[in-house]
Amino acid sequence: MVDDSTPLPSTLAECHAWMREMAAAHASLQGVNVQQQATIEQQQETVDQQQTLLESLQRDLALLKRSMFGRRRERFEDPDQLLLFDSVEVGEAGNNDREVGNDNQDEPDSTVDEKPAGHRRGRVRRVLPQCLPRVQRVRKLEESDIPQDLQGRPARRFLKKVAEWVEWQPPQLQVIEEFLETLAVDNEDATETRMFSAPRQPRILNSFAGPSLLAGLAVNRFADHQPYYRLEEILQRSQLTIDRGTQCRWMIRLAEKLSPLVELMRRLALQSPVAQADETSVKLLVPGQGHASTAYLWAVLGDRRRPYTTFYFTKDRTRAGPDKFFADFRGVLLCDAYVCYESLSARSQGAIRLAGCHAHARRKFEELHVLGPTHQTSTALGYFQRLFDLEDELRDLTDEDRHAQRQLRARPLLGEFKDWLDEQLDSARPKHPLRGAIAYMTKRWECFSRFLESGAIPIHNNATEQAVKVAVIGKKNWLFFGSPRGGETAAVFYTLTATCRRLQIDPQAYLKDVFERLPLCDANDAATLMPLLPDRWLADHPESRLQLRATEAEDKAARKRAHRTRRRKALAQIQRKQR
Repeated sequence: MVDDSTPLPSTLAECHAWMREMAAAHASLQGVNVQQQATIEQQQETVDQQQTLLESLQRDLALLKRSMFGRRRERFEDPDQLLLFDSVEVGEAGNNDREVGNDNQDEPDSTVDEKPAGHRRGRVRRVLPQCLPRVQRVRKLEESDIPQDLQGRPARRFLKKVAEWVEWQPPQLQVIEEFLETLAVDNEDATETRMFSAPRQPRILNSFAGPSLLAGLAVNRFADHQPYYRLEEILQRSQLTIDRGTQCRWMIRLAEKLSPLVELMRRLALQSPVAQADETSVKLLVPGQGHASTAYLWAVLGDRRRPYTTFYFTKDRTRAGPDKFFADFRGVLLCDAYVCYESLSARSQGAIRLAGCHAHARRKFEELHVLGPTHQTSTALGYFQRLFDLEDELRDLTDEDRHAQRQLRARPLLGEFKDWLDEQLDSARPKHPLRGAIAYMTKRWECFSRFLESGAIPIHNNATEQAVKVAVIGKKNWLFFGSPRGGETAAVFYTLTATCRRLQIDPQAYLKDVFERLPLCDANDAATLMPLLPDRWLADHPESRLQLRATEAEDKAARKRAHRTRRRKALAQIQRKQR
């Protein structure tokens, strides 16, 4: 920089030298400015990256807090937002319901109790089940209790029932002593005796545990999620000690005996034209290393004609597991977007076609909506709501009628949804959180529109997610598997108990009968195992159906249908006012 005290050049040569000096200084300053600008841009890029990371971590933290402490229910109630849609309305004021052959579907069922869930039953007189054993306690009327003016007079005595209550007794154990009638025949000279005994009935295990005790242990362990050490303590209260290691060995041996029946259930489930699959992680102890690795339980569900909920165990999550499970499967597989399922479909050359779960896709928009409701998230959830409402209306139809209604009503709605997704994807900035949720669907649109091909394909995979909950709840109690054999044993028993839960069968009664009859069956002959399949067994033992669960499920479905019907009618009224 030149100040007033700097002498100015007086000759042409000094001017040239001074100009060269100033040019060099200017070039140096220019380089410094460029370097500073590059540094500023690099720092700004770092700040942007850290800001993006911070926003992502904040979203993850909010979702984690919600999963741990918040409400799990993914409910979306915003009927005003649905007025954004101009296409054919799902469930609009009477017309659409009559199209599916139910003229009264618009009106809520008058028998449905519309009170909140906590006040559904109210304070009503409870009737105790007649199937419970009853013990009568009679309190005699003593002479001293009779008033003096009535003593000695002729009277009639009778019993008046004034109350009844239920008492609890710990599990009752009994020892069965088995005797064989034996015939002893002496020869003529009494030098030799020949003996003949009645044949013994084969038992599933040669141990001091009978079928009902084994069934009780299995149900408590795999249906009620009790760890072996808790069962050991429970049995000790009844003066019987069964070590937890002994229980574990019994379950492993029982699983080996049950394997032919479970393999038959797995084969039949995979013969379904539409199967469903999901998986959950479990902990597996690594021998000699003092820590646990991550293993997996896979649930595969058959269709309504083959109502079997089957489980598989693998020590990892690689594609080797699904490749083995679905080696002979041909049909539609309803699942999430896990890469193993997608690669399985790609390698099957069209034999396995994937169907996308709209509940998984909706969850991605719902998470963004919880973090911060926007016009886009509300619109997306509105589309899902209309699709699910339509499926609820078509619940009781045959597959053929449901397919026809989907073509008429769901296909235009899904096409409109796709156009909206493409529009939002084009306008959203590259790192907008909404892009991930949209891309999840648009990249797999063929899978998400697969349910339009048949009325037998569900729109979501919620049934399988409910099935894997038995393992999710269980691992919170028993924490880990001690060995791969333990995981395979659990897969066998979860297959039986989860299928019982699906069909609302008493698992104790079912397993007890199976343990008694299985030794009489030929493991290599599927025909002898057919009567032991849970659905066929229930047809022969209707008294073992858990009516409480059936009534509970029916009441819940009726309340949900009534709620959705009221919502559709309210929306139709709002639309008529707007017009």
